[in-house]
Order: sequence, then structure tokens, then C-alpha cells
Amino acid sequence: NRRQRQMCIRDSQNPLTVRRWMDQLPIQDVPTQYIVVKPLEQIMEHEQPALVYFLVNPDQLSALVFLANYRRGDLEPVTAPWGAACQSILFALAELDRERPRGIIGFFDISQRHRVDRDVLSFTVPWGLYEEMEENVEGSFLETEAWEKIRGR
Repeated sequence: NRRQRQMCIRDSQNPLTVRRWMDQLPIQDVPTQYIVVKPLEQIMEHEQPALVYFLVNPDQLSALVFLANYRRGDLEPVTAPWGAACQSILFALAELDRERPRGIIGFFDISQRHRVDRDVLSFTVPWGLYEEMEENVEGSFLETEAWEKIRGR
């Protein structure tokens, strides 16, 4: 939209930079009229969310990045695309089409950073990757002394 484009131009060096960025956007058609956001504990058994969104501190982000790659061995298990705060969540929709979906680190939007604590970023994953990460918790680094030291601070 026009307002978002104006903000991007303001936050970029020039309009050509914005054009390059816009040409790379993974535009997705959302097949539903609404996008519902709710806590995981409110998900019904018959529901399968498309995405799981976390607001995390740097220690939690480190654990999620490691967990996203725990059994894969990929070089880039996550990505941090440039965009508006809400786009950092929706970028994960494009990951649904990838053979090996990645996590999306976000909430870098300077115009919206004041809305979250200074040590908070977002981490969004497709549901399938979330399930994979959840399966990997048992026996992982999350059960080590090293993680306990980090977790306790």
C-alpha cells in the first residue's frame, strides 16, 4: 500500500532500493478471508496452524535457531529478511512451499521496534518445522548443563 511504500522509501537509501526490495517480495495469495492468531494452547485437535510465531529474547532465539537445524545440518536454517514488522511473520508463508522450510527472524522494523522490549525479536516457523523442532527437544542440547546456564540468567 501507499503508506507502507512511503515508510520503506524513508527507511531506505532511495526509491530504487525500495523497488529492488519490492521485486523480491514473496507475494502469497492467502486462501482464506481471515488470518487467525491465537496462543498454541488454544489450538483445537482438528486444527493445523500454518505458522507458529514466537516473541523471544536473544538466548531463546539462539535455542530456536539451533533447534531448527538440529537434525538437518543446513547452512541456513533461518533467514532474516528486511521488511515491516508484520511482514516478518508473513515471510514464513513462502517457506511453506520450500522442501526444507526455514525459520524467519524478524521484528527489525525501526518504525515498530518501540512496541516491543528492546531485547525482543520474532521467530516464525511453518507448522511442519515447528513439529520437527518439538520432536527434537528430547535428548537435545536443551537438556544439557550449558543450556541450563543460559536458561537461568
